[in-house]
Amino acid sequence: MGHLIRVWTKSPLPVGAKVGRNGTVTWTVKGKKRTGKLSGTDKVSHQVDTWSAEFTDETGKVQRVSTKTTNRDAAKKILVQYEAEVDRIKSGVVTREALTKAKTPQITLDEALGQFRTKMVANGNTPKSVNTTLQQVLSLLHACGIDSLAKIRREAIERWIANEVQRREQKVEKAYTSRTINHYLTSVKSFTQYLADTELLPSNPLKPIRKLNPEIGQRKKRRAMTEPEVERFMQAVTTRKCRTKKQTEERALIYRLLLGTGLRSTELSLLTPNQIDFERNRLTIDAAKTKNKKADVLPVHPDLVQSVKKWVETHGIQPQERIFHYNRDSIRRSFYGDLKAAGIERVGSDGRSIDVHSLRKTFGTMLAREGVPLTTVQRLMRHSTPLLTAKLYIDVDPVDMTQALEKLTIY
Repeated sequence: MGHLIRVWTKSPLPVGAKVGRNGTVTWTVKGKKRTGKLSGTDKVSHQVDTWSAEFTDETGKVQRVSTKTTNRDAAKKILVQYEAEVDRIKSGVVTREALTKAKTPQITLDEALGQFRTKMVANGNTPKSVNTTLQQVLSLLHACGIDSLAKIRREAIERWIANEVQRREQKVEKAYTSRTINHYLTSVKSFTQYLADTELLPSNPLKPIRKLNPEIGQRKKRRAMTEPEVERFMQAVTTRKCRTKKQTEERALIYRLLLGTGLRSTELSLLTPNQIDFERNRLTIDAAKTKNKKADVLPVHPDLVQSVKKWVETHGIQPQERIFHYNRDSIRRSFYGDLKAAGIERVGSDGRSIDVHSLRKTFGTMLAREGVPLTTVQRLMRHSTPLLTAKLYIDVDPVDMTQALEKLTIY
């Protein structure tokens, strides 16, 4: 027998919410008092108002579908309808695909994708983000043999995930990592959620599918550089004889900025003088030039600001011109050449590697080792949560942990 439940969800901590000592959060919405539990530092876990129907489908799997109503009696009727559908399918009267097709408005997959594109553009997504999402949705649906809305089923997507995981375990060339699989899954789930919200589908069939653990099957495990390595690396940059003096000075300044600001290499490559406040030592990050598409203002060490100012003035760079001229491939080639000149292995005996993005990780690690609070490091690195900063962008050496334990008073 199926039953009705109110599911829990996570939302940003409401403005003006009160947090109790035991983590209980209370706030008011349209005059109605709401309660929940604190989750992390900026989220609140709470029950949704609408009822969800939970029942076992014809394949034996438990399905949970929102009834989109707060009225329990109305939700009960919807649950009974779902259970009746399952009975009809089991008895052979109708197929699941036929039922889905009957409920689905007469609209093609291409038309639905077109409407989804319009919705993303209207929500302010960048053209690059829109195109990437649509490409991933189309690629995944094609791989699953889905060419209509009625064929979108949870089982097909789960089979695709299982196949990709198996390919990765067998070390097939170009097999997707867990992180890449999650990117595709996020895109297609956002599409099916749009279909459910606009009633192009009765519900989101992919909602129960969970993301994979990104640490499992991760191809590259990146590490930060140690302080001695940074010193050797920067020394190698200035002593390599395969570059002109200008190229050497430019590369050294690029590395100094990556190490001293935590900027991503792509963000730095697009930097222009008018983004820098040379008087107040601040850097404005344009939303269109960032990974998370959010604008921000960051402090920059005065020495770095003066170095950039001198470079701009010396080479007559105009306010709207790019300060540096490199792309991802050219900076990567130069970086590996400098790494080799410094006698630093790209991949260590522990399997962890060093690449250009390691300079960003080194930035976060150096701040942490200087005792900078995690939330401040998070803010400087422009991460959504401190957990992301701590988990992926700060290396804690066993020596650091030993030194920390030595400060502990033992009773």
